Amino acid sequence: MARALERTLSLRDLILIVVGTVIGSGIFIVPAVVLRETGGDIGTALTVWMGAGLLSLLGALTYGELGAMKPEAGGLYVFIREAFGPLPGFLYGWTLFFVIGSGSVATLAVASTAYLDQLVPLGPVMEWLAPLLLIALVAGINVKGTDESASVQGWTTLFKAGMLVAMSVALLFLGRGVTEGTSIWPESVTGSLLSSVGLAVIATLWAYEGWQYVTFSAGETRNPQRTFPIGIVVGTVTLIAIYLLANVGYIVALGPEAAAASDAVAADAVEAMLGPIAGNIIAATIVLSMFSAANGITLTAPRVFYAMARDGLFFKRLAQVHPRFGTPAFAVLAGSAWAMVLAA
Repeated sequence: MARALERTLSLRDLILIVVGTVIGSGIFIVPAVVLRETGGDIGTALTVWMGAGLLSLLGALTYGELGAMKPEAGGLYVFIREAFGPLPGFLYGWTLFFVIGSGSVATLAVASTAYLDQLVPLGPVMEWLAPLLLIALVAGINVKGTDESASVQGWTTLFKAGMLVAMSVALLFLGRGVTEGTSIWPESVTGSLLSSVGLAVIATLWAYEGWQYVTFSAGETRNPQRTFPIGIVVGTVTLIAIYLLANVGYIVALGPEAAAASDAVAADAVEAMLGPIAGNIIAATIVLSMFSAANGITLTAPRVFYAMARDGLFFKRLAQVHPRFGTPAFAVLAGSAWAMVLAA
C-alpha cells in the first residue's frame, strides 16, 4: 500500500501558515491605494479594510467547516471535486499548477529581488539568478520535511508579523500626521465614492489573499475536526487586527494626504520617524515577508497536485510520498520547477 502523508501540523502551525502566506508585500503598499480611492477619509479607508477582512473571514468560516468535514490533502480542490464533479476540480488543480500557485511563488521571488538589491547591490546576473535561488531554497526546505518547513514558516511569520506590529505601535506613539482638522468621513455619499470604494475593496482583497492555501494541508492536520476550523478563523482574525493597526500607524505617522500620495507608504512612514535607516529596515522586512509567503505556498499547494495524482488527474509520480522525508517531494519539485521557469 502506498505511503500516505502523516498528520503532523498543529493548531499553531495552521495559524502561522494562514498569517505567513497572506502577509507578503500588500500591506506595505496597498494602504496608499485605498486612501487615494476613498478621498483620504480615514473612516472610509478603515471601513474598507474591515469590510474586506470580514469577507475573508466569511470565506475562512466556510472553508473551516468544509475542512473539518473533508480533512483530506488537497483542500479546496477536494471541495470543488465533491461539490461540482471531477472536471471543475481538474481545471482548478491544473490552473493552480500553471498559474495560481507557481505563478504566485515566481512573482514573490522576482519582486523580492528589488528589495534585496537595496540591502546588497546585485549585478545583472544575480538579479536574474536570485529569484531562482530563493525558489530552490524554499523547495529544498519543503522536500526535507513538513515539520521543517512548518517550523521555518512559523519563525519567519512570527518575525515579520512582530516587526509589522512593533512598527505600527511605534508610529502610533511617534506620529504627528493627524490633527483636529483631519477628515474622518466624507461630507456626502455619492455614486462616484461608492465606485471608488469598490475599487479599494478589490485592492484590499488582494492584500488579504492567500488564507485559502491552508486548506490544501487539511490532510496533514492533527485532530482536524477541531483544530482546522479554529486555525483558519484565528489566523484570519489575526490578519484583520494586524492590517487595521498598520493602517492606523501609517496615517498617524504621515497624515492621510501624504500617505495617499506615497508609492511606498510603509517605508515613507518609518522614514518620517527614523530617518534614512528606515529604508533598509522595511526592505529587509519585505524580503523576509515574501520568502515566508513563498514558503507557505510551497508548503501547501503541492498537496493539491499530490491529491490530483492519487485521483488519476495528474502525473502518477506526484502521488508518491518520499520514503525518508515523508513529503510529496515530487509534487513540490514539479511546482517549484515550473515556478523557476516563470521567474526566469
